Amino acid sequence: SQGAEAAELYERTGRKLLPWQKKLLKDLLSQTSKGLWRHTKFGYSLPRRNGKNEVLSARECYGLVRRGERIMHTAHRTTATHEAWERLLDALTKMGAPVVSSNKARGSENIRLENGGKIEFRTRTSKGGLGEGYDLLVIDEAQEYQSDQESALKYVISASQNPQTILAGTPPTPISSGTVFAKFRDDTMQGRAGENAAWVEWGVERETDPLNKEAWYLTNPSLGVI
Repeated sequence: SQGAEAAELYERTGRKLLPWQKKLLKDLLSQTSKGLWRHTKFGYSLPRRNGKNEVLSARECYGLVRRGERIMHTAHRTTATHEAWERLLDALTKMGAPVVSSNKARGSENIRLENGGKIEFRTRTSKGGLGEGYDLLVIDEAQEYQSDQESALKYVISASQNPQTILAGTPPTPISSGTVFAKFRDDTMQGRAGENAAWVEWGVERETDPLNKEAWYLTNPSLGVI
């Protein structure tokens, strides 16, 4: 796995990853004997305010700086994509990465590095990403990811020699509009998604009293820390 290398690189920003974030990076960046990603499709779910996006930033920094990847980062809301751009640019600047250019215009945010690495930030539509090619596709706010959006985006990494898709979200609520996230969870846990799929979540075995404080810690890995 390249997880330890990615964590070390990210912590050059002065930020410190939590143990669970490092463990997640280890699984996310595990490779086969041929140097390909073991998990070409990787999903993880945890409640808000736990540091979900810190893992995405660490993965994106590693992909840009060490691998020169072309990355598409998508989210459900424009504010989320802009915040992701701000967070990543700040991290790259603090670690001294060779950033060539950065566009902060909302709706077309991007960052380019000297080594050819590039990341673009977009809100999702049923037509977004068509005709473009990337190595890594990030689906943030994945609980809102819809099947028509998946149909438009899943081919953007088809030409990559070593593609990876990450679905990162929170447990869906009754008003969540997405269906892809929950289906991927079910398919992976039931063994229907194939050997290249991975799913990680923090949860309880069965419905639990919401006033049970022990359950709070089981479902929130950063509780009591941040």
